[in-house]
Amino acid sequence: MSKTTSTDSPDVIADAMRRNVLEVFNTTDDVARRELVEALYAPDADFYDAEGSVSGHDAIDAKIRTLQLDAPGLTFTVAVEPAVIDDLGRVSWALGPDGGPAVVSGMDVGHVRAGRFTALYTFLDPR
Repeated sequence: MSKTTSTDSPDVIADAMRRNVLEVFNTTDDVARRELVEALYAPDADFYDAEGSVSGHDAIDAKIRTLQLDAPGLTFTVAVEPAVIDDLGRVSWALGPDGGPAVVSGMDVGHVRAGRFTALYTFLDPR
């Protein structure tokens, strides 16, 4: 059985997972969000969710912007701190009004290389 070993420390991967939830998905300024996407995602990164998949900075940024437009006034928070195994991280999150109950929650699982996502998978919790 072959073994892969991450080039990133668990702290680097956990930080990327946390920043993605708190910064990327909460930043509504188009320029600032795009800068975050470019900093945290590889140029050819893939993003998967129940609606399908997209690839690359342009498509990932557009996907996040659409999500924000569909959920005005709601904020992402980290519900369970990231956990890391090798080059994979996972974080549980909640989306809701500031100080209010979550309207949706879920988990992201990300593959991180050199401090940037190469793939991110978003799962929604059943309601």
